Amino acid sequence: MRITGLEMKQLRKNMFSFPHGDGFESLLRRLSKKFIIEDFSHEVTHRVYYDTFDWRLHRANQVFFSSGGALHLEQFNGQGLAVAAGRRRSKFFWWDIEEGELVERLKENIEMRALCPIIELSTEATQFRIMNKDRKTVARLAVRNDRLGEQTSELPELIIVHEIRGYEREFDGIVEHCLKRRCSEVKNKRLFDRLLSNSDLTPRDYGAKFRVDLDRDISIGGAVSRLCLRLVEDMQKNHAGVIADIDSEFLHDFRIAVRRTRSLLSLLKKILPEAQCRYFQEEFRWLGTVTGPLRDIDVYLLEKDKYLNMLPAELQDGMSSFFEQLEVRRNGELRELQSHLGSERFGKLITDWKGFLTDPDSEIFKGSRAQNCRDYVDQMIVKRFKSFIRDGDRISDASADEELHKLRIKGKKFRYLLEFFKSFYDEKQMSSFLKYMKKLQDNLGDFNDLSVQQTMLGAELGGLKAKNLQTIRFAAALGGLIAVLSDRHRAVRNEFESTYADFTGPEIKKLLRVMVNGSL
Repeated sequence: MRITGLEMKQLRKNMFSFPHGDGFESLLRRLSKKFIIEDFSHEVTHRVYYDTFDWRLHRANQVFFSSGGALHLEQFNGQGLAVAAGRRRSKFFWWDIEEGELVERLKENIEMRALCPIIELSTEATQFRIMNKDRKTVARLAVRNDRLGEQTSELPELIIVHEIRGYEREFDGIVEHCLKRRCSEVKNKRLFDRLLSNSDLTPRDYGAKFRVDLDRDISIGGAVSRLCLRLVEDMQKNHAGVIADIDSEFLHDFRIAVRRTRSLLSLLKKILPEAQCRYFQEEFRWLGTVTGPLRDIDVYLLEKDKYLNMLPAELQDGMSSFFEQLEVRRNGELRELQSHLGSERFGKLITDWKGFLTDPDSEIFKGSRAQNCRDYVDQMIVKRFKSFIRDGDRISDASADEELHKLRIKGKKFRYLLEFFKSFYDEKQMSSFLKYMKKLQDNLGDFNDLSVQQTMLGAELGGLKAKNLQTIRFAAALGGLIAVLSDRHRAVRNEFESTYADFTGPEIKKLLRVMVNGSL
């Protein structure tokens, strides 16, 4: 029976890296004693590799690049995943690419993030036929020289040996010749890593979950300094992306760093130096305020398709003007935020804050802040948990929405407290506790988001004055959307009781007691 398809043996391809010099020429001279060698193609190609700022494709072991008139998605090992027509751009969102498998794969991994250029590669490649005395091709050989971006020096030559079916012995002999030369074998999965290692990039240097490892004997001041320096670093890393408006997640991550900073100052306000921290709290509150309007608009625009799908087809057109107005408002809010983030006030805040956190004579390292942080945090976690449970137990079906919003904020601070200091505790126990905490916070967060959305859309509806057909259609769409959101709002509210009960069960209290050795 003829062997075809997947049953057919995969042809081998070995790659070797030669040092600069006469490595490849020397190899050709040795091979020419036994084989006839002819070059049959020579080409220069250009590739631009892309990834998101937080390395989402790299984390998925995938590579995206543009070459010629096509866009490619591959595995690290060079296996192709999808291709689409398209040329290099300053950035790609998945919705910028023609519909097809490439879009579906990208959408799954990068979501709302932009793919930005990370490496530009120029490759000069020459292909050779390796033939026996009968001029039968027994192998193919390729030599490639790579240059990254504007670098003047090339990377070490790459030699690729391709097997020809029926000539396995000849292939093995050529591979043996390569191994005897001054070269090292390069595995397929290392090709992209080879490019990265010769660039100034550090893969996955941003985007991992927030974690700062703290020594068990670290002081309170030392811990706050370490944590806040990491948070201000996150602000600075995202600052340029916010200003350049690369994608919405730069502002999202910037605001998270600001919010975490404010929460840490609030959580420890009784022990931190009051005068200095009051100033920083006010300034970071200002920073949270000026970044809020643009983020609110981004959330609506990111949810555009979701909102439209909530409505029947006949009402969807009525929402088009709403999103057009949001785009216009977004441009104005962006300019306003760019002005704030480029201001002297912002620059002074970051400079003063970093100085306060690093100056050896800073008040943050003196007095009660010099005591052991772990002991203090143990007490705080127990106290905060009890306070959260007290407030949660008071909520009933008759409680106002505002009571759930207050509980959400209190829970968010408590979760931040756990995340700040989770390196003090058993990783498995902390992860388990945070999983239950996240489920409850997601419920409260969804409830709050739906409340805010209804309020915002209601204000939009109440502000309509014109009586033309477009306005009538818009009003109908808004009314329909508010009705849908109201139904979901009630459903999420009804889920709170069971979600809260899961979080406050005896096994959770036991888990926390074991984790912090506290009394509950």
